[in-house]
Amino acid sequence: MPVNVFLSYDFNDNQQAMSLRTLLADPNHPIEFHDRSPQAPVVGRRGKPLAFPPEDPSAAPVRREIIRKFNQSTRLIVLVGEYTYQSKWVKWEIVNFFEKKKRLQGPPASSRIAAMHLRGHSKATLPDALMTRCCLVLEWNPRELARWLASDLGD
Repeated sequence: MPVNVFLSYDFNDNQQAMSLRTLLADPNHPIEFHDRSPQAPVVGRRGKPLAFPPEDPSAAPVRREIIRKFNQSTRLIVLVGEYTYQSKWVKWEIVNFFEKKKRLQGPPASSRIAAMHLRGHSKATLPDALMTRCCLVLEWNPRELARWLASDLGD
């Protein structure tokens, strides 16, 4: 049964994130999930992407959209590339997803979060926010990711 997932990644890794989405869209691939992360940037009144850090008041529409997507998601996958550990948005997403899900009954919020190093980035530094909030860290391995998604967390 497909799981509702939010993908968190640094914008610099957008191409690899899109490659993963393409791989996952293949009906013959064992991973089944609904990607609930935004597929396009949130835009302002002038139609331009809002590119503010999460703490900026002007980023409120982006934060609201992400929280809305979190409400549709049961798991968070953090794709780890070379600069992911520096991304304020990735940190914000990890912390806020964890806080939102820790209030749920059932499995602990940490079991709902997995990090997967992107291909070619097995030595990349993990974001600090994962250190106390993530129980699973994978090297690039879509089959292992599929096993985690298939595990019963009461999704």
